[in-house]
Amino acid sequence: MEFTKLLTISMPVYERKDFFVQAIDSALNQTVKCRVIVSDNCSSHDFFEKVCQEKGVEYFRNESNIGMAGNFAKGFERAQTPYVLNLQDDDQLDPTYVESFIKAHEEHPDIDIFFSDFVSLTNKGKRPHKHTFPFGYMKTGEKIIEYGIKYYKLGFPYIASAIKKEAAESLAKYSGFGSYDWVWIYSEALNFSFYGDSRPLYVFRDHDNQDTKNNSVKYGITMPYIYDEILKPQVDDPQLKKTASKKAFWEIVNVKAHSSKKELKDFINNNELYGKYLKRKLEQTLWLRIIYSVPRAVVYFGYKTIGKLNIIKI
Repeated sequence: MEFTKLLTISMPVYERKDFFVQAIDSALNQTVKCRVIVSDNCSSHDFFEKVCQEKGVEYFRNESNIGMAGNFAKGFERAQTPYVLNLQDDDQLDPTYVESFIKAHEEHPDIDIFFSDFVSLTNKGKRPHKHTFPFGYMKTGEKIIEYGIKYYKLGFPYIASAIKKEAAESLAKYSGFGSYDWVWIYSEALNFSFYGDSRPLYVFRDHDNQDTKNNSVKYGITMPYIYDEILKPQVDDPQLKKTASKKAFWEIVNVKAHSSKKELKDFINNNELYGKYLKRKLEQTLWLRIIYSVPRAVVYFGYKTIGKLNIIKI
């Protein structure tokens, strides 16, 4: 079988079996074929290896668990093509994803990051998301930064991105904590060229066993940090700066609404970068100190009420 020499689909996996077969089939059933590899982060079973043997997919197993970010990085390391897409073991690709990427690359061979729109697959079927992305070709990432500030909860679709290996070299320095992929993309956006396909070519599965849901504090605090420390300094427009500050405020409130007192205390005490950021914001902002002194249930109710009634756009 002939594969494109442009793109490799890498699947980082660990333990979870539930949706793997559907995910790998979506990678194999592309209208334009590409190399597919699986990087197992030292799971306790041989399920992934057996499936790969059955389907003729190259399987790699790490000698030890090197962490999620490390396993993602292995995809770039093991790929022999200029671009890599890390397909999550619980997600799926539209059959035309690779074909669409190649067409975009033919028109704009300088692109560093190709991404597509996506849909969420829930227990009630496919659902649209609430993010707003810029689509088409972008020589640099000004629009990525602007849209990150202006629209719903950041949301750059890193999960749906084919990334040039050279661009991914800078990813490692951001991989210590939280939503490091968003920290990376928004920090480096001005250095990259982008192409966004407006079609939903990626299916993101929304379920209870996601890492982001199981570690809500560490991922949640990354959001205001990005607004405050990464996006706001990169724009000159006073209104955009104001919007970034406002979004950061409400994301910190959101963290309080979804975290116990012990979780927050441990987080502030144990995490050097983001813990210090949260501590500093509480010291600087009276309203945040007041909100953080209120019981979690009260903050949660108030936050949800404000969101539902659209009293303040959050």
